[in-house]
Amino acid sequence: MSTSTTGPQTPETPFAPPTTLLPASSEPAAPQPTQARSYVHQMRGPSHRWWRPLLALLVASIAALVGMGVITGVFIATGLVASEEQTFDVLDPAASLLGNLLIAVLIPATLLGLRVGFGPGAGRVLSVAGRMRWAWLARCGAVLAPIWAGYLAIAWLADGAEVLGRPEHWVGLLVVSLLTTPLQAAAEEIFMRGGLVQGLGAWVRSPVVALGVTTLLSAALFALAHGSMDVWILIDLGWLAAVGCWLTWRTGGLEAIIALHVVNNLLVVTLGLLAGGFEQSYVDTGVTSTPLAAGASVAATTLVAAVLLHLARRHGIAPQGWREPALG
Repeated sequence: MSTSTTGPQTPETPFAPPTTLLPASSEPAAPQPTQARSYVHQMRGPSHRWWRPLLALLVASIAALVGMGVITGVFIATGLVASEEQTFDVLDPAASLLGNLLIAVLIPATLLGLRVGFGPGAGRVLSVAGRMRWAWLARCGAVLAPIWAGYLAIAWLADGAEVLGRPEHWVGLLVVSLLTTPLQAAAEEIFMRGGLVQGLGAWVRSPVVALGVTTLLSAALFALAHGSMDVWILIDLGWLAAVGCWLTWRTGGLEAIIALHVVNNLLVVTLGLLAGGFEQSYVDTGVTSTPLAAGASVAATTLVAAVLLHLARRHGIAPQGWREPALG
């Protein structure tokens, strides 16, 4: 994921002078500035209509289903996966690649849905600047990587530091993970913390209420989408999603939470491949956790969020203070 910054916005003039008192001029009137909005209200512009979020969701859903069908068809036609397979074999590099690509389809599908539903400016789902701020994304990743690696190492040592056998195709799995896990993680954020939040947020007049409502829905859907009904897993995933919504609100973009999601997934998968236990790296219906593990994850996520917010304020990405959102 020179630094693009979101600085203080110039307020609109509350009252314009009466036009009858102004001298006649042949010069065209200057366009009025567009009111700056927080991330959650980027799709709530002057042309907002109640049906736009529904149209965006419909188009994104159709695009995602079509894209997933095409990719699956290609993998079946080339023999990379068998058509009769009912579940993914996470130890098969081809199946792992397919799984990541199916989720990555959510990136173009979300952008297309927002473009059709809300018109030009779908790039605002990435940030209030209308694009991915790559320098900021890279800075977040560089800061997060050593902190999160230390947290995972402590957790592994506390769990007994057991080294198991590597999977048979661990090299292929590592290559697939390094190349496509960033796409998978970014896609989940662009859909869950991006399109979903901005689409639903457009329905709510108050930006603060919109943030609260979309955070609750995004956290609940993200946690449930992983399949496990274990309460500690749900708390762990739900807190990550809630922190992601807050970081996005404060920094005006998805870069910080994308960096955290990518770093976490890459390090967890790499540790699972090198130290064994790769199949336990994924959260599914059979995965459970403990209060201690969930508490440690919540604490680590909160810590890195505070670090990222400090970094964002220092580089002008987020406003000073702890509650004001970045505007654009």
